Amino acid sequence: MTSKRQLTLHLDADVAEAIEAEGKRRGLTLSRAANDAMRRVLLDETGETLAASIRARLDRLDKRDHAHARELALIKETLLLFVRVWFEYAGPLDDSDPDAGADAEVRFQGFLEMLAEHVQ
Repeated sequence: MTSKRQLTLHLDADVAEAIEAEGKRRGLTLSRAANDAMRRVLLDETGETLAASIRARLDRLDKRDHAHARELALIKETLLLFVRVWFEYAGPLDDSDPDAGADAEVRFQGFLEMLAEHVQ
């Protein structure tokens, strides 16, 4: 069992509001919310511990970002492969279509050019 000391603190209005909001959000009393906030800042994460914590969080974000980039690249490649296969096996175009004489590769390149124009 830890001993408790009572202190009277005078806080800036914005700090007091932040502690009240934190207490309401977590379902804590003002005293407990203020104690937890000060413990995190003053005792739990000081100096090198804070730097290590930030470094670990940034590493997690970096790994997550690389995973998202890889997923987007796979989705892009899948979509482009689908379009290429569609142009290859969709069958002949109507004679009235201006691309009727073009092979699948020419049609695919035209699709990529049109896509690039719409992206810009």
